[in-house]
Amino acid sequence: MAGDGLFGDRLAKLFPMIQEPSSGVVKSLQKGTFAAARMAYSGPVGDPTLPSPPDEAFALCLRLRNQRAETWLDGRHVPKGALKDETSIYDLRCETIVHFYEPFDFLYLYLPHNALSELANELGVGRVEYDVVGGTNSLDPILAHLGGCLLPMLERPHEANELFVGHVAMALNIHFLRKYAVSQPRNRSYRSGLAPWQLRTAKALMRQNLNGEIALARIASECGVSAAHFARAFRVSTGTPPHRWLMSQRIEQSKALLINSTSSLTEIAIKCGFSDQSHFTRVFSAAVGTTPGRWRLIRKD
Repeated sequence: MAGDGLFGDRLAKLFPMIQEPSSGVVKSLQKGTFAAARMAYSGPVGDPTLPSPPDEAFALCLRLRNQRAETWLDGRHVPKGALKDETSIYDLRCETIVHFYEPFDFLYLYLPHNALSELANELGVGRVEYDVVGGTNSLDPILAHLGGCLLPMLERPHEANELFVGHVAMALNIHFLRKYAVSQPRNRSYRSGLAPWQLRTAKALMRQNLNGEIALARIASECGVSAAHFARAFRVSTGTPPHRWLMSQRIEQSKALLINSTSSLTEIAIKCGFSDQSHFTRVFSAAVGTTPGRWRLIRKD
């Protein structure tokens, strides 16, 4: 089994079949209370999963391929979907056992109840109850899209910065509350952006942490607002989410260094918050349309 991350290791222990080194792959990441794992298995099917230990959380299992399986929740048989891009939702307070009948590949998203409750309070909902039956199968394009945003991070976890993962995690939690909570969040107006001092503070903090290893909640706290309010107000003020604004700052700083210094591409990559030269080249090329080496050569000719 190929595995990454303690969360993925813990989850993989419930899957006896995935322990086979040549057939099972686990990729995972965890930032704060949020965790995600990709579980893939290509070998012969065998025994069901082990019973899941009780946990105060929801699990969203997004299928990345068609796969047939059966599920038991607290000993009760529950029909399980089989379609690609379909999501099964489980309340982990119930003991869950899954029996796969063919190879599988899915994305497992872990949403703790306490994180959902805290966000509900920030949104002015207060206490919420959930209008979702354990084992529910849903073709939810928003869950599929947000889950898909995490797949590149699972393949390259060293590039998974705190700010980006926090942004996706918040979007997943907000969507889950809005779609599956009995008490829907009230519609609030977030048309006003951040105050000038808040915007200055946020930008300064992000410039000081170009690698993105600063939590959205930390920046919001420095601005005196909740993380949910900050994310929306920052977008109103700048026209872009915090993690994309940060990426643009990396690119602009790298351009200045490419022109005004003799630093190597590797040195510039690290100074500008990229994990390595390969990461720098890939992001720069996507944003600018050419590699940083060629961009520097053209500007210095």
